[in-house]
Amino acid sequence: MSRALDSGTKASLRSGDPTAAYQAISDVLMSSRDGLLEIEILGPTHLGAGQYVVRDGSAVGIPKIGLVKAFLVARKHLRDHLDGATPLTEDAVLAATAVILLLDPEYLTAANSRKRLIQRQLSLDGDAHSRLQRERRFVDSLLTSRLHRHTKSPTLWSHRRWLLGEFQKFGMPVDALGDITTVVFVAGERHPRNYYAWCHARLLVSLDKRPNDQEILAAVKTWCFQHHTDISGWSFLHFLLRLDDGRDTEAACSIFDEVLKLVSSLSLANESVWVFLRTLAASGLVGDKQFAQLVDIQQSLLGTLNTLTDQAVLQAAVDWCQTYRYRT
Repeated sequence: MSRALDSGTKASLRSGDPTAAYQAISDVLMSSRDGLLEIEILGPTHLGAGQYVVRDGSAVGIPKIGLVKAFLVARKHLRDHLDGATPLTEDAVLAATAVILLLDPEYLTAANSRKRLIQRQLSLDGDAHSRLQRERRFVDSLLTSRLHRHTKSPTLWSHRRWLLGEFQKFGMPVDALGDITTVVFVAGERHPRNYYAWCHARLLVSLDKRPNDQEILAAVKTWCFQHHTDISGWSFLHFLLRLDDGRDTEAACSIFDEVLKLVSSLSLANESVWVFLRTLAASGLVGDKQFAQLVDIQQSLLGTLNTLTDQAVLQAAVDWCQTYRYRT
């Protein structure tokens, strides 16, 4: 969502009651106690004057002008609170910072205010499970909604990373498979080649001690097949195959063969999938048979590709693999 305001939007800001907008939007953001919200920012023609939220189950629509009005109120509340002029209750701090982060996911003061508040709450009552789960639902709602800047926000992903650290501190389990499928996959679809999301997936795998590696591997492989131009997903798939310096050649060879079949059947020439193939072929996890198949398919596809760019991708992949195959 762009933060730029046109002349019409600026004029609208001077009309209506910003406090009403703040109350309506903060109320809906504070209601995500049972599941994730699917938030979408609406244009000026979707809702009537004075209407700031439309909701259907977990789906929430908020007009941009209403959000800007609410943001101005929330920012003033938070500043007055931090300055000591008008202290807020704990719920009021969470409400104000929620509205701020919905408009600006890089508002570090708002994210840090939530951290301090949660840490203070945990030190006083120790109700770790409900408080941390509630915060995770809020952050995940922002990371998975159709909010372009939020899905790739370093501040929000850092906040989620901090939450996982608190989970560990209080002995709460991390569900890598669940978080990868419901949060990372969705964020990766909302914003392709989402570096921050897939780095977070690596963290999830390192923190989850339960034996679900094969389930994760199968889920990620399926995701990559459905998004075969996304190099970040392929990179994570290769990471899983190399976990803990493992040499799971059976799994690597099986996936390599499946990817080759996909490439051959669809005549794929995108760089993402070919970088995965060349890297896996040079990793030592697959043998001479798989490498020979790679070369055969490359030669077969070269004769069918019409653009020099596509041909260069395939040629570069095999050349790179031949250069580095025995150096890993």
